[in-house]
Amino acid sequence: MRRRDFLKTTAAAAGSLAFGAWGSPPDATSRELLLGRGQRAENVLEIFLYGGLGPFESFYVVERHGGPGSDYPNEQFHLFSADHEDVFGVCGLSSPWLVPLGLDGAGEMVNLGPLLAPLIARPDIVSRMRVLVHRHSLEPHEAAIPYALSGHRLGSARMAGLGAAVQRHCQARDGGQRRVPYSHVLYPDTEISTDNLRAASAVGMHPGAARPLQLRISEDMSGLYRSLLRPNVGSRRDAYDALVAHYASAAEARYTGQRAVALDDYLRASAAVREADALEAVLAEEALSPVDGEACATRGFSTTATGLKLATHLLTHPSVPSRHVTVVDGGLIPASGGGGYDVHSAHLVDTARNLTHTLSALADQIQRPGTAGGGIDLDETMVVLNTEFGRTPYRQQFSPDGTNHHPYGYVTVLIGGPAEPGVLGAIDSDGVARRYVTPPESRAAVLAAMGIYPFTDATFAVGDLRAADDERDGLAWLNEIVLGRR
Repeated sequence: MRRRDFLKTTAAAAGSLAFGAWGSPPDATSRELLLGRGQRAENVLEIFLYGGLGPFESFYVVERHGGPGSDYPNEQFHLFSADHEDVFGVCGLSSPWLVPLGLDGAGEMVNLGPLLAPLIARPDIVSRMRVLVHRHSLEPHEAAIPYALSGHRLGSARMAGLGAAVQRHCQARDGGQRRVPYSHVLYPDTEISTDNLRAASAVGMHPGAARPLQLRISEDMSGLYRSLLRPNVGSRRDAYDALVAHYASAAEARYTGQRAVALDDYLRASAAVREADALEAVLAEEALSPVDGEACATRGFSTTATGLKLATHLLTHPSVPSRHVTVVDGGLIPASGGGGYDVHSAHLVDTARNLTHTLSALADQIQRPGTAGGGIDLDETMVVLNTEFGRTPYRQQFSPDGTNHHPYGYVTVLIGGPAEPGVLGAIDSDGVARRYVTPPESRAAVLAAMGIYPFTDATFAVGDLRAADDERDGLAWLNEIVLGRR
């Protein structure tokens, strides 16, 4: 279906969205295009595969690329083929290693690789999977990570994670009644501070109150729970809160005309401190308890499994469910170059261990067909597997068992929600994508999938998309092409 026809025929209800509230469509036609209740994702769980996941043993295997007699022999899936038996054996993987997923934009059959065994064992998950081929030109982690997490390059005033947009969208509709955050970002205690991972919780041009709650996942998180009890004020808590409320009321009373954004930020911040007990009730000690993981003969505390357990708890809370959680996946143990997937050496070993572990932990949190409660429902929650770039389809020179940064052809994945299964784009035999989406396009698509209008002064402009004439055309393109809703 052509986009212009899509514009004329789509009539999805926009649920309870009200004109004028932030993240609402500006006109009736755009409102019809925005996904409504029953179609949109009510929640998003984003897993950021920190370090740069290589696609050629995982979500994008074209078997003939790099095979014997090809234009680029011994590359992509065949790059470490001599080590497959040994590494896969240690990881408990077995043949057949490749499972067909669907045709890419070049008509090639894309297979799921052996490192996806935990998902392949769950056909209900694979059947909801949409693989998006990506490409950009930023090779350093420090530049690529914020671009992948926000859709904006370093230095942009609009550089903000998804969580800020989701938090602001929900706050604009709750009438000030919500006492706990809508968005959370869970960082591992192994992050490298200079990698700019904090872009996941950046607010850009959103108000300060839109910042997601940041939590650092470690083996002992009891300090966080104790801090929510506010031991510094102790028995004088009521008097302290009354004094802060008095000052807040006095500040508010001085405004006789238009309110300042900073005032609303201040009021929300003071209320959040005053009502820390509400957050304490949500972040129960059990939800913060450590989880061990095991993969490829390695066992130990896992920040990723702990984060995913906490994310599921937050997203499925019976009274105050979160709308967005990002879990930064640092691996069961960090890869040779840091993060979970920066495999400048031991490419196959480190990727196999960390990816199979993460996907196993994810699969454990997703409801199985015919069950209800106790896990993530893919009809309600869209899972986003994101990463800053891929890995080269060839070995890097200074470490023959490692690969380097490769933003020129890699993939991200949408699972569940309104995303239709399939493959968008294509990576050619040289490992370069010539049919692809960009980080701004996929970030805007996730907002659209949640029923949040993606074109605002704080999120994206239609010029951030390469294939749209105006905002309505862009929204139709995000729905039809990126999300696959033809």
